[in-house]
Amino acid sequence: MKVTIFLLSLLLVVPASFSGSEQASPLKGVPQFTADPKWPMLPDGFTWGQVIGIFADSRGHVWTSSRGRISEWDPQGKQVQSWDARGPDGKWNTIHGLFVDHNGFVWTNARESNLTVKFTRTGQVALVIGKFDQTGGSNDTTLMGRPSEIWVDPADNEVFVADGYGNRRIIVFDGATGKYLRHWGAYGRRPEDPPPSSTSSTSSTGSTGSTGSTGSTGSTNEAVPAAPPTQFRVPHGIIGSRDGLIYLADRANNRIQVFRQNGEFVREKILRPRCGAQEKATWAPKRPCGNEATFSLGFSHDGPQTYIYSADGGSHFINVIRRIDLEVVSEFGGPGVGVGQLGRPHNLTVDPSGNIYVGEAQGPEVKNAAGATVEAGFRAQKFTFTGVK
Repeated sequence: MKVTIFLLSLLLVVPASFSGSEQASPLKGVPQFTADPKWPMLPDGFTWGQVIGIFADSRGHVWTSSRGRISEWDPQGKQVQSWDARGPDGKWNTIHGLFVDHNGFVWTNARESNLTVKFTRTGQVALVIGKFDQTGGSNDTTLMGRPSEIWVDPADNEVFVADGYGNRRIIVFDGATGKYLRHWGAYGRRPEDPPPSSTSSTSSTGSTGSTGSTGSTGSTNEAVPAAPPTQFRVPHGIIGSRDGLIYLADRANNRIQVFRQNGEFVREKILRPRCGAQEKATWAPKRPCGNEATFSLGFSHDGPQTYIYSADGGSHFINVIRRIDLEVVSEFGGPGVGVGQLGRPHNLTVDPSGNIYVGEAQGPEVKNAAGATVEAGFRAQKFTFTGVK
């Protein structure tokens, strides 16, 4: 994590499109986007399942995970390749999260099999972290707990994993060997798991409540919490900034927490109060309540990464957040099946030109243009960066 190594590495891995003055300079306004109805161009016979992994690499190619297959799409939206990511015997379950690192390796998780996996670009298994179908809790250093998303530091090849749906931590490994390096929980402290008798409401698809989220689901008898939760609750999205910070989407706690790479806590932002008692808490923001208000994070493509984009999978919006103070300054989307509408935005990514790509999981029931009731989600969309306002 040396600063000199970090800066040198950025020069090696930042795509050519970043070298222009427009991309290197700070954005002078709030980023604007328009949905692209022509992306992607689906091959004959191709159908989406839940899209639970998406990543744009340095070439502007977009990678998706759906139905256990990882697909690569070129910048025009044409499929380049697709391969089965369910392991040598086809038993790895729920291929979740995607990251293509500076060496061209493709990282993902077999979430329900408790594995973090590194593939070659053409789908050969290069490294497996964890043991199939085994988990040991949030302080076990060899086993995973339903991991979610991954970020790899180009400076030193450290792999940061949001772990996840079962565990309550960020865990870091050496990207070449898989050696355990460190881990931490909320506020940079040692994570604490609930007693074994406790049961989680998180389902196999990752929902911790209704798929729509603006209605109240809290108990009327629930005590008003004096402070935000002390433990992560589905640490889901993770990304590292150019200035050496780690941003974690603490999904079911509706917050983003920021850390230094050694686990030192920097700050947090509650994006919405959870519906129920939190709405009365003095520390909660004065925004409409919601559940699962941040699933996945991406940065604006300018040099200082002025903005963060956050997938609000509970309310079905993309939030535009000013990074310096984590204030929400804009949003787009909204529940639906039309172009630009969203159904449970689950993962997002930003390409070198600043375009946002969103993977949608199982969304809510909505009315389509013909007035019929349909289920939103189950697709990937491109939102083209059109400038600032």
